[in-house]
Amino acid sequence: MMRNHGGFEGNGQTFRIVTKLEPYTAEHGMNLSRRTLLGLIKYPNYLPQLNQPPQGQESVPHREVKASLWHPPKGLYECDQASFEWLLEGFSSQDTQRFMQFNSNGKNHYKTLYKSFDCSIMELADDIAYAIHDLEDAIVMGIVNQSQFNQEVADPLLKLDIDWMNQNIVALSEKLFSQHHHERKDAIGALVNCFITNIEIIEIAAEFEDDLLKYNAVFPAHFHQALGIFKAYVFNRVIRKPEIQMLEYKGQQIVMELFQAFASDPQRLLPDNTCQRWLEANDAGNGHRVIADYISGMTDGFASKLYGSLFLPSSGIVGEKIGS
Repeated sequence: MMRNHGGFEGNGQTFRIVTKLEPYTAEHGMNLSRRTLLGLIKYPNYLPQLNQPPQGQESVPHREVKASLWHPPKGLYECDQASFEWLLEGFSSQDTQRFMQFNSNGKNHYKTLYKSFDCSIMELADDIAYAIHDLEDAIVMGIVNQSQFNQEVADPLLKLDIDWMNQNIVALSEKLFSQHHHERKDAIGALVNCFITNIEIIEIAAEFEDDLLKYNAVFPAHFHQALGIFKAYVFNRVIRKPEIQMLEYKGQQIVMELFQAFASDPQRLLPDNTCQRWLEANDAGNGHRVIADYISGMTDGFASKLYGSLFLPSSGIVGEKIGS
């Protein structure tokens, strides 16, 4: 819905939330330090620079949208350029230019090449949470079973010949699928600890002058492969499960319908404070960004309730009056 209005991307929205939208200050969001913000920037360039639209993405009816064709580039919004430039003021112009470099594999969007030291730590934490803690949730909900786990995770891990995994993965498999809560927690904690304690700090680009850009936290190759096995298992057995994809599809439809409704008549439908922001942004030619901010800030429950109010048949006094 934002493809012609500056784009939308999760990490870019995070940067916008903490630098502008959170009402802790009048104009600067949470007023965080430069280093804190640097740790949040996963893709340090702007969406229009990174966009490489695939063919066949003309506008189609909502229910015919094929999600796999609509992956956005990953980066920041140009309307937040002032905040990003302020963030980079402490670096030399050479470091800034190098930090914003990107490349392409010739098929997909351009992709930035570098992350800061703090961001590399955050990325590893994010990957561990996705691979290990999401696995725990799937086990508790009964989405996966031990036989699958042994075949698709434990056996491939043994082939990597990592000493700790060789010694512990069989016992951990038993604990992960134990009926006792404390045993599952013990196994999850052991896996998380294994990955954390094997992180290394390496120099990724000697050309950088600033150590915050020169060094990254990384996994050794075998541990990177090991976490990849866990991530692939969660993706294939949980995320791609048809029941989960149906929920995701429903959410996509709700978001698109809400966006279309608010964009069609913002002064009529937006709340007063959001409408005032829209009026100011619209004068600057950026009204759709405010609508994106509003919808992306909704909880699932609020968005579903709002969708029901706007699009589903009503009942009761109001419905009777309209019908009469």
